Amino acid sequence: MVAPGKRFLLTVLLLTAVPALAKTGVPFNPLTDIHWEEIEFTIEGVCVCPRPPPIFVEPGLVVSYWEPFLLLDTSSVAFYSAMLGQSVGGGLLDELGGKNKSSDAVDVANESTFAQAHAFLLPLMVGLCARDDYGTWWSEFDPLWQSDELAALLTPEAALFANKAMVLACTADAVAANAGWPLDAMPWCLGSGGLTYPMTGHVDNDNIVQANATAAYRMLYKLNRIGLICDPAPECGCAYTPVWVKSHYKMNLARPSIRGVHPIGRATATWDAGANPPFMGELGPNDEFLWVVYRRQRCCTCCE
Repeated sequence: MVAPGKRFLLTVLLLTAVPALAKTGVPFNPLTDIHWEEIEFTIEGVCVCPRPPPIFVEPGLVVSYWEPFLLLDTSSVAFYSAMLGQSVGGGLLDELGGKNKSSDAVDVANESTFAQAHAFLLPLMVGLCARDDYGTWWSEFDPLWQSDELAALLTPEAALFANKAMVLACTADAVAANAGWPLDAMPWCLGSGGLTYPMTGHVDNDNIVQANATAAYRMLYKLNRIGLICDPAPECGCAYTPVWVKSHYKMNLARPSIRGVHPIGRATATWDAGANPPFMGELGPNDEFLWVVYRRQRCCTCCE
């Protein structure tokens, strides 16, 4: 006969392990999950870049294209990775997981979503233009992602945009983003996705797809802010952009279903029909998202 204490412990372990075991999906496949037609190689002209002595300068050709360089998970279950199609944690660690809550349809102010986020570099096209990016990121280990107050330590400028005038100004960015041209002069705006601040997984939107897109945008901005991504658009190298240039990025949903590429801030209502069906999507469980991020590469062939 099992002792009551052991029975209780076994029950707790089983109950806390269920969320991690219940969700599995198809791992990321670069052949089918990347929209390769979006790469769009272009030769723009001649360039000259500085070189060490005794050469000093060297000419070349400017090549530009869209590189699928990053995968972003946004997850409602801590340590579940849609990229891997499985959890790498579980049990009591799931207390860190995401949540969706809505008090009622009228009280919009209390509707919100929380998602953890994971970033993985894609080493698919590293031989073309130089890149100075680093590692991976798991928000479960990042206390700033969990707390709006702590996040302000990384983004002290957020206080400047916490007013109605700045929020209203984002209407212009929403219009531009839906037309395909997000406004780089408004880095605090995410088009139809809301604001980049707070730079956490808390999103004041209970539309699951839109909220997770916003969380993915924020993680992309965060990686720029902390120097893990170097913007490669300058033709003679890359530039660290603690204030991101959002028009240099676009992405597509790859889990739980595959959708087309969209610019930062485009309303998910234009493409999310059936993207997050109940229980299971085409390639993974609902509420667990994988985003393929493309960035604009622009480099001089002399210096790669």
